[in-house]
Amino acid sequence: MDFATLTEEQFKDQYDDAKLLIDNLTNDYYVTHDVSDDLSSDVPFFVYRATQYQKAIEYQCEFAVASGASTIYEQKADNLKTVSVGRTSLSTDGNSISDATYGNTGVVTTAVDLLARTGLLYRGVRAW
Repeated sequence: MDFATLTEEQFKDQYDDAKLLIDNLTNDYYVTHDVSDDLSSDVPFFVYRATQYQKAIEYQCEFAVASGASTIYEQKADNLKTVSVGRTSLSTDGNSISDATYGNTGVVTTAVDLLARTGLLYRGVRAW
């Protein structure tokens, strides 16, 4: 991955927990669809969606390493003061790590922002 602040070992250590949180937020889209198919697609939007998904996992891994909390339980138990993820820096009054995450999902807001324009967060009703 292209995140200079993480070693390959750190990324591998955090990957499963980060992917679980992102998959939960995206309603398991890439559990039932192959991300490599989208990455190699001729449709530019499919490539964009898959790339944003992978970046979201990378940001979540970086957040987990920076905060020292990779699971929701650890996030709730720890006390975050400052964390930097990519170009985003988040500071709190020290009350809770939840200030840096989206709702009760445990996903860092930067990752949610990446997914917001992909349709992966859509929860509407399908029109058949």
